Amino acid sequence: MAADGTARIGWVVDAQNDFLLPPAEGGRLYVHDLFDEQDEGAGRIMPALREAVAWMRANCELVVYTGDWHAYGDAEIDPVHPDPAQETYPPHCMGMSDDPAERAGAEIHASIRPGRPVVLPRDATADDAREVVERALAERRPVFIQKDRFDVFRGNPAADAFLAELRRRLGRLDVYVAGVARDVCVKHAVEGLLHPSRGCLVTLVTDATWGLGLEPEAESLARWTRDGAALMTTRGLELRAGL
Repeated sequence: MAADGTARIGWVVDAQNDFLLPPAEGGRLYVHDLFDEQDEGAGRIMPALREAVAWMRANCELVVYTGDWHAYGDAEIDPVHPDPAQETYPPHCMGMSDDPAERAGAEIHASIRPGRPVVLPRDATADDAREVVERALAERRPVFIQKDRFDVFRGNPAADAFLAELRRRLGRLDVYVAGVARDVCVKHAVEGLLHPSRGCLVTLVTDATWGLGLEPEAESLARWTRDGAALMTTRGLELRAGL
């Protein structure tokens, strides 16, 4: 618990192999600027992302990982005519697939993979959410929320019940967000957590995110700060440890 009485929650967005590994290493939808052929992509943030997750593990009441967990037929999967502007993409993070190679793309990157997470499946109920919170807090285990849409609050029917149970048990939540992609899944996470109905404080770890170039980074950050989010780098997290 932080000194101000809020409960710190780490929120790691979609740090999955298909998003963080370049194509040569098996990533099926590597996060990089779609409009800049010179962009190095999400590999640039891996040191900062590892630092951010290490800080979360040491300083947060709970670390939550979210991840796309797709099946063929999901609304955001289009193998034929994917269009990022319409939030459709080629098959990726196929956690529901029968193919082990496809399922591997849905796994959290090995360098930050949680040990023994309590899983909130993509078809979870409110009762499931309450049980997941109880087990995670009692056993001091991380949580992995599966989702079938980029927005966790639309992609898992129990996501709001999960947050509500955390608030009931811990009080006001101070949520630290990192991961990819900044202008898709991170965008939905930040804006969803900031919604008044959820009552969360939100801090984005800016050097532990990367985008697709769908919206300039400066525009995203300016909008989120106007809406109440704080911005911090991993260096800032180090200074905040223990406060």
